[in-house]
Amino acid sequence: MKNKIIAVSHNRLHLALFFSLVFAVTTLLYPVTWITGVAKANAQEVKLTVRGSGLPVPRFVTLKSDEANLRAGPGLEYPVLWQYRIPKLPVRVDAEFGIWRKIVDHDGTAGWMHGSVLSLSRMALVKTDMAKIHDSPDPSSTVIALAERNALMRLQSCPKSWCKVEAANVRGWIKRQAIWGILQTESLD
Repeated sequence: MKNKIIAVSHNRLHLALFFSLVFAVTTLLYPVTWITGVAKANAQEVKLTVRGSGLPVPRFVTLKSDEANLRAGPGLEYPVLWQYRIPKLPVRVDAEFGIWRKIVDHDGTAGWMHGSVLSLSRMALVKTDMAKIHDSPDPSSTVIALAERNALMRLQSCPKSWCKVEAANVRGWIKRQAIWGILQTESLD
């Protein structure tokens, strides 16, 4: 009788360890803020790729359509946290799990999207109140346009501290720190 009780205790211990491990892995993969229901990007997060696309992580992509669901986890069974209705909005891919991509938007909201709603085309979103677009990558060059906060522009190149952009028949150069849509260490030619 004593041996049977010990065996049951070992089984319970194994189950407890198993569920603790599952909880820990789930928390790392799907860090959702339980109070608000919206995940925020964490600079300390591990960049994860499991059976992904083979493309670098992190990277910037854009939304393909005017309806894209942000989910709490990588699957249709997870609840929708947010629905985006802005096509060509740039988002950062921070992790991959099969055909699912963990993305972060310009506000820091994070969640999972199906890879089919994302495009590799590059766009930039103005993150300052008013950004100057110059005719050359020089602060003393002529200002040819002003871009308001959240203006979307096609990102053509970004070799160093200036990025070449295009929007509504305007082509010019904008300071890199004025836009969201390119990694700090990335060079786009």
